Amino acid sequence: MLSAMGSGHVQAQTSNTNVIMYIGDGFGLAPKTAARMAMGQGRDGKRFNTDPNFQVLALDKLKYNATVTTHSLNSWITDSAPGASVYACGKRGKQDNEVISLDPATGQSIETILEAAKKQGYAVGLVSTARITHATPAAFASHIWFRDLEDYIAAQYIASTQPQYEAIFNASPTASFRYSAGRDWVLPTTKVGVELDVILGGGSRHFLPRNVASPYEIIRDAAGNTITDPATSAPATLTRGRRADDVDLVGYAVTQRNYGFVNSRDALNNLNLADYTGPNGKKLLGLFHASHVNFEQDRQTSAPWEPSLAEMTQAAIRVLQAKSNGKGFFLIVESGRIDHLEHANTGGITVVAGSNGNQYTVETDRPAYVGGGEANYVATPATPRTSNVYASDYMIKEVLAFDYAIAEGRAFLNTASNGRTLLFSTSDHECGGFAVTGLHDEADAQQNGTKIRTYSGQITKSVAAEAGYATPTNLVRGDGGAGGWFPEYVMTTFQGKTYPTPASATGKRIVVAYGSNPLTNGNGTRASTGVGSNQGGTPGNHTPQDIWVGAEDNTNSSHAGRISGQGLLDNTALTTIMANFMNLNMFEQTLSARGGQNVPEPTVGVFPTPFNNHLTVSFEVTTAAPVSVELFNELGQKVATLVDNKLYRAGTFTVPVDAQRLGSGLYVATVTIAGQVVSKKTVKL
Repeated sequence: MLSAMGSGHVQAQTSNTNVIMYIGDGFGLAPKTAARMAMGQGRDGKRFNTDPNFQVLALDKLKYNATVTTHSLNSWITDSAPGASVYACGKRGKQDNEVISLDPATGQSIETILEAAKKQGYAVGLVSTARITHATPAAFASHIWFRDLEDYIAAQYIASTQPQYEAIFNASPTASFRYSAGRDWVLPTTKVGVELDVILGGGSRHFLPRNVASPYEIIRDAAGNTITDPATSAPATLTRGRRADDVDLVGYAVTQRNYGFVNSRDALNNLNLADYTGPNGKKLLGLFHASHVNFEQDRQTSAPWEPSLAEMTQAAIRVLQAKSNGKGFFLIVESGRIDHLEHANTGGITVVAGSNGNQYTVETDRPAYVGGGEANYVATPATPRTSNVYASDYMIKEVLAFDYAIAEGRAFLNTASNGRTLLFSTSDHECGGFAVTGLHDEADAQQNGTKIRTYSGQITKSVAAEAGYATPTNLVRGDGGAGGWFPEYVMTTFQGKTYPTPASATGKRIVVAYGSNPLTNGNGTRASTGVGSNQGGTPGNHTPQDIWVGAEDNTNSSHAGRISGQGLLDNTALTTIMANFMNLNMFEQTLSARGGQNVPEPTVGVFPTPFNNHLTVSFEVTTAAPVSVELFNELGQKVATLVDNKLYRAGTFTVPVDAQRLGSGLYVATVTIAGQVVSKKTVKL
């Protein structure tokens, strides 16, 4: 566990103010129910909410609850970028899909609550089981027009001044990748002066070079020894990075930005906190996988050197306490991989050989694919299956990993010496239409071959001749008897935490399904037929369902209680509560306004979308004004200037684009009218 701090540590004062916001990516109510049922709810001693063992999840113990909306500015279904940006920026964060804390109409960065907190002296941190540069954590500490530009997001994390930002790109051994203001933009002004004290998660590929080896690829324990992967008997590694500029951003963070770096559970859990104490202490960078951290199920079976989300949360809290020097901290903790299980329809959809190639079909009660959770994305009809792991095991363990992280926050909150603390648990959106559909029934009572049932059979009479009698004598309880029809799991321990495992291959285990799947949403490889080449291709989509929020504080519910008694909330409502709790007065004043709302936004269109060799950009000019029209690729590089600051009278205009020389991919048409910028995305086939 984390070692004690040195003698120079300043003990936390009771005036400390701390906020921890937990975000379960794609997390709806059903996954929580599945985890709780697997832990035994409904069985003897856990049947009534007055039973001491009924509320077995830390999520359920959060005292205040609400439901909130999730739509983005330009879509009834949000993606994670605006879904998290609303929590980071309030109403100004209600923006277009795939935009991260950036006003899509003006191109201006929007200050986040993390940035405002840091400027007021709080320590700040990000924790995620996804790539730490993924949309949800990125929304709090970066600003960019397209969420997939993760190399740039990583650079924004590590830089707090424009010279530092330029130095990152100028470290490239290739001249063409060195800093260019036209391509690399500038460090957003809201990030200037803001250092991230803790960065923990996956995504080392966006910090490490593509073409040269880095010493930080090798996974090492607290003593610096290499960790061996028992499956290969070779050293475990993060694998080679993907930075095309070949910059070793980890090396830059360690040598130039005073970060301590760890990439294993052992190193994280044995930090010397004296190194991280006070404003001059080190900051912490921990990267534990090239892409997303392993699913909890797979971490337990094949990657035990990776830390759990609870361990990352505990370490982040301890380091932020040490760094804040009595002020307090703001921490984001994301359970990022719930969403990925739902996108892959894990356990709900599979592929089988069809007459016209591989075809999607509804999955039944079958074991998971060999190869772990990632196998769901690439499985074919020939992919073998395990004999003892099921799809629902992945979701249940992922939710419990999230729940144990929340338990760390509740333990911190309930320790008075830690000061004032506010917790939120929410989601950016629901994904997949995840549902718990029933339990495995080895007897196949429905006689339909699925071996799935929803509830126990009826009460019967033990005397057959009395089957039609109304008298309640000689009754026999429905199948399951006094024990009832409930999931059958046994509790197993891994690294000190308890997780449910199906009691047997024939036991009553939880079976899941998804409302959003290729058979209903047309998201197959060939949408008209639902035919797909493999299990993946993100067959499940985000959904517009309202999501659940839980809250608790140790200040007599002064702020957590504000989410109750108001009916349905917008997802922008939480930011104001957090800002008020931390006395971020100036930032709080900006949260009620939508950026640029008093300026009429010009109407811009691109068609057709997607396009082949020809594209048309249309725009409306309400009063005579100078206009520029430009086309950019997904890297932010300008590929064409179509109109260069030309004066247009009022009216609607179109500009044709000859796109024959453009390669396939994402493009952005930007129209600047009287200094106001609006952009539209499109794709070339």
